Amino acid sequence: MGEELISKKDLLQLTGISYGQLYRWKRKNIIPEEWFMKKSSFTGQETFFPKQRILDRIEKIKELKDDQSLDDIARVFSVNEEIVSDRGNATIFLEQIPKQVVQIYQSLFPNTKLEHLGTVQLCSLLFVNEWLSNGSVTIEEIKQFLNLVETHKNQINLDEATVIYIRKFGMGTWIIGNQHETFVDQKDSILINVTLSNYLNKSIK
Repeated sequence: MGEELISKKDLLQLTGISYGQLYRWKRKNIIPEEWFMKKSSFTGQETFFPKQRILDRIEKIKELKDDQSLDDIARVFSVNEEIVSDRGNATIFLEQIPKQVVQIYQSLFPNTKLEHLGTVQLCSLLFVNEWLSNGSVTIEEIKQFLNLVETHKNQINLDEATVIYIRKFGMGTWIIGNQHETFVDQKDSILINVTLSNYLNKSIK
């Protein structure tokens, strides 16, 4: 199950940016190099991108570029664990997370200091807030998800991680996989299928 892609040609037309801007942002790592995916098409080799992620990213770049330099914007979008888990940046994330969600996390991991949480954990809390708020999952299901994240936090690649929640015969299962290599039986009831890094973009105001 892969994320919907958009071609470079369609991306430039849809967003109104130029070829030069796109590759300038790539050189500055404002748009990650791994988002530039070469694939075969009827015209030969063509570049594609993860559609929703790059559209969200370009929208945010447009909001920031008049007031900040490209280097500053690159720092904003960095998903390096050492940068985002910095005490000040962790606080920015935590300010957006309701007390109820924080309490659920602390009930599971009472010895973990919130200001030391890494990027994956912080994005997971933003994810939890959204799906708990809309009533799609229960608190017990959220606890299962948080335990899964905590167990595998060092192996999860934020740029590639897809979170899927399936219910079958009344039983729920969480899957955290690579968006390009995760396959799920379409007969299963898929309640959630999102890219975890979306919550990093949403956190940047």
